[in-house]
Amino acid sequence: MRIIMKAVAVVAGAAVLSMGTAQAAPDTGSGSRVLPAGDTIEPAIDCAPTVAHPEPVVVLPGGDGSPEQTAAQWDTMVGALRGAGYCTLVFQGGIVNDKRWNGDMPGEARQVADFIAKVRRTTGADRVEIVAHSAGTIVSNYYLKLLDGAPTVSHAVFITPEARGCDGAGVVGLRNPPITPVQLLTSVPWLQSLLAASSPDMATAMQMMPDSPTYRALFDTAVTQPGVTYSVIATRNDQLATPAPACSTLDEPGVVNAVYEDLFPGAEPVDHSLIRSSTETAGWVLQQLQR
Repeated sequence: MRIIMKAVAVVAGAAVLSMGTAQAAPDTGSGSRVLPAGDTIEPAIDCAPTVAHPEPVVVLPGGDGSPEQTAAQWDTMVGALRGAGYCTLVFQGGIVNDKRWNGDMPGEARQVADFIAKVRRTTGADRVEIVAHSAGTIVSNYYLKLLDGAPTVSHAVFITPEARGCDGAGVVGLRNPPITPVQLLTSVPWLQSLLAASSPDMATAMQMMPDSPTYRALFDTAVTQPGVTYSVIATRNDQLATPAPACSTLDEPGVVNAVYEDLFPGAEPVDHSLIRSSTETAGWVLQQLQR
């Protein structure tokens, strides 16, 4: 029992397997809890597409930090996009307990769908482009694949996404553990129910377990959707999406998968979060939006 309780403590402290991120509906592993979609922070749609850049860019930050920190976290990226002439809009959704993407995943994805519809309606653009980080990539994939959002998006650029094979060890701060949090929870399913019942945060985390219906709907078959161009950048220094960079790689035809350290060997080191504030990353994103 002591070993089990230690395991529960380890997993409970780290079970936010998607970094406290986008989560699934109540029938996907949350037990009896009914999870809220959360609040949104919408920007004013006060820019217009241009002939050079006819598709607005919707930026979806990850779950790191609080909404109050978003402007500082994304100043480099947003400044580069706007400086290049893109109509750029930062959308934050699923806000629960001052955390982004901390609510019901289908509900959060519908928030994204509603905002993109509003952007298209307001600007007259047929499609948008998405730049998403970490948890924002999960919601993006849910929207694109499961809510038929692909016809409204031309390009999805993902920064340290959470894709297939994440093991949860990085969240706990462990290197090469004998058993990872995901392995433990998969081999002892009742731990998932126990954690889901312990708190709303744990309930939402359990919904991104590999055996949950939502995870399987996203990742058991191809993630990429026809008509959408996908670009991914990861870092070997990722301390959360582990194993890195495999956990962030979208190994499907047509996807550009890049590793920060290979592209910029002389640059300042980045990690899971800092990569989204790097001038090198911003330049790479601009290049990808042109392909």
